[in-house]
Amino acid sequence: MRHDQCNLTTTAITIENMGCLSKELINMTSCGGACGTFTYYSSQMRSLEHTCTCCREMSTSERTVRLICPDSTEVDFTYEHINTCGCLKTECAAAGHAASPGVLKSSRRRR
Repeated sequence: MRHDQCNLTTTAITIENMGCLSKELINMTSCGGACGTFTYYSSQMRSLEHTCTCCREMSTSERTVRLICPDSTEVDFTYEHINTCGCLKTECAAAGHAASPGVLKSSRRRR
């Protein structure tokens, strides 16, 4: 199974806010794709260690577009535009599971 790497995609949309619509299509950006995530056993920590990253915005800018309302008035609408995307470290957590240090425990017996 192949996963696309984290990247920026652009989709032309009409912005709608409180019944008012953008005059033209707006190139709205979003982040999507795969980033590195893995789990390994650490004998030093005596537990499973997790490294997780997620695909998200690295830089943004504010953009303003003109919207036309049903009563023919015009209003400015400001939104956050994504300029670049990348993989950022995040906390790994399984829903409903608490971290359990010492998943594998060693025991010594005396003879």
